[in-house]
Amino acid sequence: MTRVGHDRDSYFMPYEKFDELSFGEEREPWLQTWVTAHRWMLSIAVATAVVLAGLGTGGWYLHRQSLLPSPPPDVALPPAVSFVVELCLKKNSNCTTGTIEQAAEFVRGIPEVASSVVVTHEERLARFSETSLTGEDLLKNGDGLWPAEIEGELRHTEDFEVVKRQLTGEPGVATVSRYSRNFWKGRADLQVNLCGLSRLSPACRNGAGTETQRNAVVARLREQSGVNKVFLEDPAFGLRLSRHYQPEYYLTINDVPERLYVRLDDPAKARAAGQAVLAMPGVESASLIK
Repeated sequence: MTRVGHDRDSYFMPYEKFDELSFGEEREPWLQTWVTAHRWMLSIAVATAVVLAGLGTGGWYLHRQSLLPSPPPDVALPPAVSFVVELCLKKNSNCTTGTIEQAAEFVRGIPEVASSVVVTHEERLARFSETSLTGEDLLKNGDGLWPAEIEGELRHTEDFEVVKRQLTGEPGVATVSRYSRNFWKGRADLQVNLCGLSRLSPACRNGAGTETQRNAVVARLREQSGVNKVFLEDPAFGLRLSRHYQPEYYLTINDVPERLYVRLDDPAKARAAGQAVLAMPGVESASLIK
């Protein structure tokens, strides 16, 4: 009698043949055998891939960090021993008229004063003209904006109030105030003032500068010939300087704008570097540090 269809043995025959072609339980699969034989080489390849991936990510991060400005140098602040006496040489209801010679002699006679020098109106104008990259209109003003003054050094920081009391009301003396020596003198060659919350300059008519604008200014500065380093004086550090050198001015952090300070391999290149960023958004002004 002929059987119709597949019997049980013929139905499972293809699977039995497949089992015969596969590796038995006592045989290692070929891939496992290859991996075992080349384990050392694979370990090196995997390690290399991991290192390269890390270098790529780390390299991008380091590159990005290198484009950011540096923080101010971590050094002690010099003592606040400088002061300035603005002179009143013409009739003024706020002071007693006197001469430069009278005021200078009186300052020299105060024991707490270590040294002093008269700076004339012309000398002050020359200083401004030499260092400022903007503000040509200010140079046209007369003695009212740039009066003669006496710059002095105290023997000790705490001597300021003593000196101020002795000078107030003397002939020719208009005001007595602390004089903030530039912390950055000798550390940078160019100062770039950025627009802050309280800046009223026409260049800052759009308000305070943004981080994007500041980073663009930093990038432009780095492109200039001879630029070695760009420092960022943030409002916190600027406020620290103000409170150290001129504690009588009660400023808040909103009163202090960001500033960039640039060190070049040749200070003679500072003017060109400053002029390259003057018209950029977020920049108020720039000046040379002498």
